[in-house]
Amino acid sequence: MNKTTLRLLTAFLAIPLIFMSCTDLEVEPRSSVTPDNFYQTEAELVAAVIPVYAALRDLSWGDPMHLQQVSSDEIFIPQRGGDWGDGDVWKDLHRHTWRPTLGFVNGGWTALYRGVARANSVIPNLEAAGSDLANTFLAEARVLRAFYYYQLMDLYGGVPIVTDPETDPDNPPSSNSRTQVFDFVVSEITEALPDLVDFHAGGAWGRVTKSAANAILSSVYLNAEVYTGNARWAEAVAAADAVINSGQYELLDNYTENFALANEGDGNAETVWAIGHRPEDGVGFNRHMASLHYNQLPATPWNGWSVVTDFYNRYDQEDDRTSVLLVGPQVVLGGSDAGMPATDRQGNPLNFTPEIGDLDVASENEGVRILKWEVDPAQSGGNAGNDFAIYRYAHVLLNKAEALLWQGQEAEARDIVNQVRARAFEPDKPLATLTADDMLNERGFELLWENVRRQDLIRHGKFTDAWTHKNASESFRTIFPIPQTQLDANPNLQQNPGY
Repeated sequence: MNKTTLRLLTAFLAIPLIFMSCTDLEVEPRSSVTPDNFYQTEAELVAAVIPVYAALRDLSWGDPMHLQQVSSDEIFIPQRGGDWGDGDVWKDLHRHTWRPTLGFVNGGWTALYRGVARANSVIPNLEAAGSDLANTFLAEARVLRAFYYYQLMDLYGGVPIVTDPETDPDNPPSSNSRTQVFDFVVSEITEALPDLVDFHAGGAWGRVTKSAANAILSSVYLNAEVYTGNARWAEAVAAADAVINSGQYELLDNYTENFALANEGDGNAETVWAIGHRPEDGVGFNRHMASLHYNQLPATPWNGWSVVTDFYNRYDQEDDRTSVLLVGPQVVLGGSDAGMPATDRQGNPLNFTPEIGDLDVASENEGVRILKWEVDPAQSGGNAGNDFAIYRYAHVLLNKAEALLWQGQEAEARDIVNQVRARAFEPDKPLATLTADDMLNERGFELLWENVRRQDLIRHGKFTDAWTHKNASESFRTIFPIPQTQLDANPNLQQNPGY
């Protein structure tokens, strides 16, 4: 397989089950795709699971990511003239004033269940194939399905657990409790783990490995008290240790090396699991477009996503991780004018400011922007080929550190946090003590825009606090409503409390 095989996110292959003559029902099928004659070679198995992997792209750019990020204290998106108004949907998400009819709420639900449905359609055939090779792909599909259910559980609470390829339209599924979904996620990943490989290289890079599965488990256990009412700190540590003790991963010397194009693929020793992209429509990486000013790239970015002022002000300005934040005078970042001073649409020097005076009426230069991933010179029409890491080794280390901290092992937790901090300061600037607030801040500085901030705030009891351009919100906002579209379609669903 070449390297693009699971730099997936291509339009997936739709395989017809049977081609038959329509005039003679006794004629043998010309072609049948069955576990006996298709799910045999690695190429066939890759074709079968690509649709399941492809649904991951919604975590790089899609409504699940929008729900996780814009509802947190990391990101806000002001309206700039006629741009980013969109009926106030972005502001509703940031201000915690969303309703069950908000499009993002239904979009997140359908995107994640799309991944579940694709897994459900392929898992029975992989089970029937029965070979050792097919069992590896089966384990990957089960972990992917569990991962989508983890995201659903995190966003919506109790949701229906559906594992069959088809459901009865006359009796649609009812929701399971959040605890039941948690138990399902843990059992699926745990049962699949023995059949996963330790490491995928070359063309198989990007597939689920034992370490990827354990990284997911470390996060699921870290949030167990939120999901079930019962803390599982020791299990979070054990899952993180399984990744750490594998010996396959290490922190890169420089924070920004994680996001450099030259370090993508299996050569990046810090990437545990990632989503690949290509500079093409439908499979591209779009985050540069979301944040950068219109004039900073030839593709004309959208000048939207900005760092919340309160969040930006927490950084130590000696922290090298601030290098991914654009503030002050700006330059063009791509094309023939790269490196030249950038201007706004009126021809004035472009100067980003940390403050946004009014989310409803913002200037085009207001707000700190994010340039975390290197600009791809091959970017086409706004689509770039950057990888997006779902889990980095630093993330796993911080999961372990926090689980230790909650168990009262502050010194050991602090050592791990200082290990991650060390590359961000020259000379080192280790923490002398580690409080819960320190832990939350360090996770924010390290994992900015990596889809975990909302989870972290909820776990630390701060998601409903006030921050820049957001008042304190109601406690029920820690989970999103069941989308009104889904309630209308399925009378067996019940709305979450508060909505």
